[in-house]
Amino acid sequence: MNTFGLNVIASDKDFYHGRGKSISLPAKDGAITILAHHADMMVAIVPGEMRIQTEDDTWYTAIVGGGFAQIINNRVTVLADSIERPEDIDLKRARDAKERAEEQLRQKQSLQEYYVSKASLARAMARMKAARDKGI
Repeated sequence: MNTFGLNVIASDKDFYHGRGKSISLPAKDGAITILAHHADMMVAIVPGEMRIQTEDDTWYTAIVGGGFAQIINNRVTVLADSIERPEDIDLKRARDAKERAEEQLRQKQSLQEYYVSKASLARAMARMKAARDKGI
């Protein structure tokens, strides 16, 4: 299978640099899988699960907190607000964040605060799902 250059970067760390066979990302309009020689484009990333297949067939799974991906000339760059491996997720903290976000959504708030609360809820739910899927 053909490969492409792949850089995955969070605001606080580099997650992956190397060659990849595929990357699946949670996009605004649904999940997208990028393979070698994909058409050039920009993709808005929403909170959810990201899966990377490296050139040696190793799979990495992580939770992204939003951001964007740029595909240009067989190179993919992912810039994410946050990236967590499922084994690093504190399930209790994720549950607490979900409860806080749900409580904020029940309160009267501005439109901007509403969208921030919705994003917090989506991030917490993605983290909880990844932790459960990993058996944590």
